[in-house]
Amino acid sequence: MFFPIFLFFAASYCFSQIQEDRVTVEITNVVINNGKVYLAIFANAEQFRKEEPFIAVELASNSTVLIHELSLPRGEYVVSAFQDTNDNKALDYGLFGIPKEMVAISNYHGKGLPTKEFNKQKIMINGSTGKVSIGLYKF
Repeated sequence: MFFPIFLFFAASYCFSQIQEDRVTVEITNVVINNGKVYLAIFANAEQFRKEEPFIAVELASNSTVLIHELSLPRGEYVVSAFQDTNDNKALDYGLFGIPKEMVAISNYHGKGLPTKEFNKQKIMINGSTGKVSIGLYKF
């Protein structure tokens, strides 16, 4: 009887030690009233590859800069967004897989094409990460 109770308290202690931090995500270069902006947070390479976000948020494009606050467990993440200009709730791709709509992704600053490699686009969320800023770009 002692062992199951010990496991319960040990698991409770471990889960209570997971620290979450408040993070502000800032999305710049938004075209006002030109379709919703979809924000996605990916917690690992598999989610990123499969385009299955850990967190997904829909935002109105009512400003050139959008702010969204959330809490995340400390760790590595890819933060991305796109502006859905044709209101189909999906990022549209053209020839050679180049996005047709404006896209933002962490560790990308508008030069060339961003990679689909989690390790190149990831950022660290920890106690000192107050704000993550990503800019929408058209390719």
